[in-house]
Amino acid sequence: MNKVKKNSAANNAFKYTLLCLALIHFSCSDNESCEYIHDEEDVIIVDTFPFACSEGMDVAFLVDYSRSMFAGVEDIQNSLTQITDAVIDQSGGDYRLSLSLFDLSDNQFQPIYLTEDDYTSLPADQKIIRTTNPTNDHYFTMMEKFATSNVASFSTQLDKLNGTLSGGSGNLATSIEPGGLLLNEILNNNFAGSYRTGNLTKLAILITDSQAGGEDDIVDATDDTYLTGLANTANNLGIQLILVTTLEDSNLEISLIDNNTGGLKGTSIAPEFLSENIVRLIENVCANNEG
Repeated sequence: MNKVKKNSAANNAFKYTLLCLALIHFSCSDNESCEYIHDEEDVIIVDTFPFACSEGMDVAFLVDYSRSMFAGVEDIQNSLTQITDAVIDQSGGDYRLSLSLFDLSDNQFQPIYLTEDDYTSLPADQKIIRTTNPTNDHYFTMMEKFATSNVASFSTQLDKLNGTLSGGSGNLATSIEPGGLLLNEILNNNFAGSYRTGNLTKLAILITDSQAGGEDDIVDATDDTYLTGLANTANNLGIQLILVTTLEDSNLEISLIDNNTGGLKGTSIAPEFLSENIVRLIENVCANNEG
C-alpha cells in the first residue's frame, strides 16, 4: 500500500495574499517578497513563497544507488518520460534538472563503477569520495548538473545507471545510507550547481530505501539534529524537499521532511511504484504552490 503524506508545515505556507481594496499604495522594503503584483478589478495578488511551478522549476534528483535499489532505479528508468513530462508540463518548459547518486561501500571493497568510463570521465568536481569512516567509504556522484531544458542529457545519464555504470554497493546489513550527506552537498556546496534565484519552484527529491546514518553510519539523535538543520537550510533557500521511500517510517521523514516548509513525502512505496509516486508528488507540490 502506498502512502502519500502532506507535510503539515505546508498548511502554513500560502501562494497568494489577497487584499481587496479599492485604492492602495503598495511598497516593499529590500527584505520583503513582493516582486510580482497583479492588479485586476481591485484585487491585488502578491507573489510569495512557495512560488508557482509555472514560474519555472529547478529539480534536483538524489538517488540511492545501493544494490537494494536496483529495482527502484529500473522503475524510474522505465518511467522516465512520465517523470520529465511532469516537470516540463508544470514548468511550462522553463526547467532545469540535476541527477546525483549516493552510495557507500566497505572500505576494503570499492564499487566497480569507480573504474568505468562513465564515472572516470566525469569532471573531478562531480565526484566526492569520503574515507573518514573507519569501516565504510561514502560516494557522491553528480551525473548531471543543473542546465537549461536539459531533459535529453538528463535522460542519457539516467539510462546509464545499473547498465554501462555498474550498480552500487550499499549497506545491506543495516539499510543505512548517506543520503543526508549528499543533500548537504546540494544545499550548502552547490554540488548540483546553484539553484536559480527568483520566484520559481526549487525542489530536491530524495529517493531511497534507507535511513540516513551520517558520517558514522549509525542512526541516532545526532542525525536527527543534522537533518533538522538541513530542513532549516532548505527553508532559508526556498527549496522544497520531497522524500520517496520504501520505508514506512524513517529519520528522513520525521526530522527532514516534517521540518521543511512545503515538503511532501511518499512512504511505504514498493520499488516498482516509485516513479508513479514521484510524478504524483511533483504534481501535488505544484498544486499546493498554486494556493
